Amino acid sequence: MTWDRVLTINDYYDGPRLGVAEVHGVPHIYELVFDHSADEYSDSYLVSPIDEALLALVLEDWGIWLRWHAVHKRNEAPIETHPALPVDRARYEAIKLAIGDRLHADANVAKRLNAEFRNLRAGGDWTGAEVQWGM
Repeated sequence: MTWDRVLTINDYYDGPRLGVAEVHGVPHIYELVFDHSADEYSDSYLVSPIDEALLALVLEDWGIWLRWHAVHKRNEAPIETHPALPVDRARYEAIKLAIGDRLHADANVAKRLNAEFRNLRAGGDWTGAEVQWGM
């Protein structure tokens, strides 16, 4: 099996929950499935293709967060500025409005896949990651 690139991690708790990753080289939104009967998250993700316009916004938003994260790790940006540096704040807010509630897997066309994520960077920082999809 091959590994695909994780392009963004927009929600993370004990592992990636929501973001954009390639599925066989094509960008898709991935979203961890919540199992209401078990009252916890499952081991599978819904994945659906992302359109180019939304992808561009999500990647720009990710870039803003990456800049903030790098500066914050150097203790040069307080947590109160999360998720954007002051210089990026206006653009971040505009992107947030433009994305709205569209960053979710489309259940009408989504595939349900299992995933194994791996971090490519040391120090617990998920700014570099890959994913392997399975059934």
